[in-house]
Amino acid sequence: YFRKFGDLLVPYHSVETLMVEAPDHGHQTTSEAFSYYLWLEASYGRVTGDWAPFKSAWASMEKFIIPAKADQPTNDKYNASKPATYAPEHPRMDRYPAVLDSAIPVGSDPIAAELKAAYGTDDVYGMHWLIDVDNTYW
Repeated sequence: YFRKFGDLLVPYHSVETLMVEAPDHGHQTTSEAFSYYLWLEASYGRVTGDWAPFKSAWASMEKFIIPAKADQPTNDKYNASKPATYAPEHPRMDRYPAVLDSAIPVGSDPIAAELKAAYGTDDVYGMHWLIDVDNTYW
């Protein structure tokens, strides 16, 4: 199931009437749905030699689920020697959101400098996990 945006398609994670569970109520897509869409089109391209559907799926992924530079304006402030703040896990939902604890050491990011050197940017070329296809997520 897809939603059409001009010439591009965005896969839905599920049919609205099929699934009602967190995080999906039928109007979202996930990185997994996009990955599967790309895999299907790559398989089709390999069998038929027609790579146009794969190229279209890739263009849709880059436009809709990989954040553009404007959507990651603070990445250049990332400190690889302190990449996160510890958040404890709790056995009960009523204890969330967890209180961050900056006194707990978290280590450092061993590949941040290598990635920046290789790609020449602080931007992350990676898919969001979940996006709202129909602008209905609440």
